[in-house]
Amino acid sequence: MNEAQQPDYSAGFVAVVGLPNVGKSTLVNALTGQPLSIVTARPQTTRQRVTAIYSTGTHQAIFVDTPGLLEPRYLLHESMQHEARSGAVEADVLVYVVDLGYERSLAHAAEYAPPTGPRSLVCLNKADLIDAGALRQAVVAFEASGHWEAVVATVATTGEGLEALLGAILPMLPRSPPLYPLDDLAIAPVRFFVAEKIREVCFDELGQELPYSLAIGIEEYREGSDPLYIAATIYVERESQKGIVIGKGGRTVRQIGVRSRQSIESFVESRVYLDLRVKVLANWRKNPGKLKLLGYPVPHG
Repeated sequence: MNEAQQPDYSAGFVAVVGLPNVGKSTLVNALTGQPLSIVTARPQTTRQRVTAIYSTGTHQAIFVDTPGLLEPRYLLHESMQHEARSGAVEADVLVYVVDLGYERSLAHAAEYAPPTGPRSLVCLNKADLIDAGALRQAVVAFEASGHWEAVVATVATTGEGLEALLGAILPMLPRSPPLYPLDDLAIAPVRFFVAEKIREVCFDELGQELPYSLAIGIEEYREGSDPLYIAATIYVERESQKGIVIGKGGRTVRQIGVRSRQSIESFVESRVYLDLRVKVLANWRKNPGKLKLLGYPVPHG
């Protein structure tokens, strides 16, 4: 009998939730050993649920990186919050991530009531930002709240505490055969991750606010070609933004293209020809039809 077919195998979905920029994506990437979720220094980078699969001979955890919890200001934000809420409610295990260096994160965690369905634990991330005494006080406070089955301190960027976190999560998974093949790394198609790689570079190359106004569309993906041909579009909301993305003499978009191609080649382990263009899709963040066109879920109502 295959190890994964044994009756004592456990598998399930693990939602990773918390405020924006507390380290959820870094944590998921570190736990699974795969750079699937994009990571930037700016908040609200994650827009949709990103699933990364961690499999062993006895457990399979499908980690769901969710958008940061926030007060919606427009339809895209509502879509992001729908993704975060759905990910939490539908999970078997919920990991609430706290940034110990961010007072608002601590305050939000103290008020947050996890949904009744999943088993829940809290991850006190960025534990290197406070001293040992303050860390112990935080652990005791969260243990005393009665909301959490476990409290684990981590430093996702260095790997500190990740083994303990996995040791707390895996026993909470329900008895189940593997939900996906053991060699699968993610659920979303490669096209999704290619678009995310381009968006990650845009966050790094462009100004403070502009990346929030852009989306990436993969228009063509020729798997049989060598190099792999990918046609992608950077969508912005206004003509003035298009000029900024293109840059003087096309310099900025060329730099985005070069860095994106390198990132995609590393991800797909193949040579890539990236045909990158910039187009205006006016007010796409507030328009249900345009959001759907770009692949974002639109919550009912």
